[in-house]
Amino acid sequence: MVTIYVGSTAGYTGKTLVSMGLGSRFQRDGFKVGYFKPVGILPVKIDDTLTDNDAWRIYRGLNLSDPLTDLCPVVLTQELLVKSYLKDVKGLMKRIENSFKRISINKDIVIVGGYGSIYTGSFLDLQGLKVIKKLEAKVVIVVKYEGEYIADYVLQAKRDLKERFLGVILNKITPEYHKSVEEYVEPFFKRKGIDILGKVPHDSIVGSITVEELNEMLGGKVLSCHHCLGNLVEHFLIGAMQVDKAIEYFKKTRNNAVIVGGDRADIQLSAMESGSVCLILTGDLYPSEIIISRAEQKNIPIIVVREDTYSIAKKLEKLSVRLRLRDKSKVERGMKLISENVNFDLIYRKTGLRS
Repeated sequence: MVTIYVGSTAGYTGKTLVSMGLGSRFQRDGFKVGYFKPVGILPVKIDDTLTDNDAWRIYRGLNLSDPLTDLCPVVLTQELLVKSYLKDVKGLMKRIENSFKRISINKDIVIVGGYGSIYTGSFLDLQGLKVIKKLEAKVVIVVKYEGEYIADYVLQAKRDLKERFLGVILNKITPEYHKSVEEYVEPFFKRKGIDILGKVPHDSIVGSITVEELNEMLGGKVLSCHHCLGNLVEHFLIGAMQVDKAIEYFKKTRNNAVIVGGDRADIQLSAMESGSVCLILTGDLYPSEIIISRAEQKNIPIIVVREDTYSIAKKLEKLSVRLRLRDKSKVERGMKLISENVNFDLIYRKTGLRS
């Protein structure tokens, strides 16, 4: 049985999508696959069992049948977080080991989903590196490609993981970076003995979110165009500049949602005329009837939220880099991306699954 830990050197790199994509392809290639998440940070109750939301969606997406109680043995609830800061919490690693043993029964491959980075979790004495060693896992590092500097993090991971390091998957590569990956990063990694296991291009649809999901996550109120809540948002822009500059700024990015104060009617109009697909009005301030009427004419939903612009922008910064696993079509598209852009033959050779 082979254990493959899907980790990273930073949070929000796309580990969830990669885990699901790897699992789906392994199943298609005839392997008995298990999925296990030692530590979860998105608590959810399923049939009175506390587990992790992303882990649960992967479990369902891969049609697994292992006991749900073993899927994610440590879930970072507010209660556990507070307790861990007040005193050392005992027995967590043992709980992980026991659940992992049960998940592993009759499996060819168990995919272990990391949370945060391989360096996260020390406050619980569950740092990723320690969990990896305890589970005797091989490690695939997923990196969101944002330039050559990511090489530093990959080199450090290789040094820390030693013989457990399988290689790196470069994820979410935007078109402007394709050339630098081919001309600089690939030759450099080859020279350093690092295998690139996959090069996954950025996909705007996979990374998008519907206005309905957005409203639900922000706890807002929709004022217009309820029939357009299926609009896909790919980018978030902050409308906090002069009007003449705003129009040019908004036009540069397609399928954007603009975060703007509820009292900035000038910016709101500029965003609508520039092709934005959604307005997020902050400060619990409601727009004028003129704004709502114009939004209805242009099929643009308006969401009003209580928090200020800065707070909403910080929330969305995290949200925009997380794969939302609710939309089946996006999940299927994401899994196809992984299957087509990851070198599975190389993974099989390096893990001994196939010679």
